[in-house]
Amino acid sequence: MNPLLSEVLFDASILFLVTGAFIALLYGLGLLFAPNATLEFNDKINRRVSLRKQTKAIETSIKTEPYFYRHARLAGSILVAGAVFVLYSLNNFNNAALIPYLPRSLSPAIWGWLLQSLTLFFYISFAFILVFGIVVLIRPSALKNFEQRANHWISTRQHFAKMSTEINVTDDLLKSYPRAFGAIIVIFSLMVLFLLLPGI
Repeated sequence: MNPLLSEVLFDASILFLVTGAFIALLYGLGLLFAPNATLEFNDKINRRVSLRKQTKAIETSIKTEPYFYRHARLAGSILVAGAVFVLYSLNNFNNAALIPYLPRSLSPAIWGWLLQSLTLFFYISFAFILVFGIVVLIRPSALKNFEQRANHWISTRQHFAKMSTEINVTDDLLKSYPRAFGAIIVIFSLMVLFLLLPGI
């Protein structure tokens, strides 16, 4: 890494830690000398955001199958034409011509291997799309069983429901012993500031 960039990142990290320790010191002093006002302020900024509510829109299933089957010939023609065009382009494309223009962080041999692997991946993918398009064009009803298996809906909201469960153990302890927490926060923030400030 560039020495100048390393120095800038190091200074930014120190400044970030010092700023955080200073804010923690103010918060700790607030808990020590004005616990009620500090806890009220803490309740105002401690706003809960529900992931389940925020992700509800993306969990709504959008069904495109009726439109797809209604225009099966058009969809199949587009898939076949697109796949043929890409496969033809890949067949006539010279990977080696790209290597001189790629970053020199990797050797030409590695770039050649990566390009060949990518080309093989595109060949396989668009060959599958070509076959899929032909089936859609000729006999779209043959895809219904495959479609029903592939359209298995997995709800992320159900799997991540536990992440939306509130855990208030720390907040309850803080409200019960605000001055004790304030003293601990003040001590640790002063230690951090004592260690970091001489280096600035």
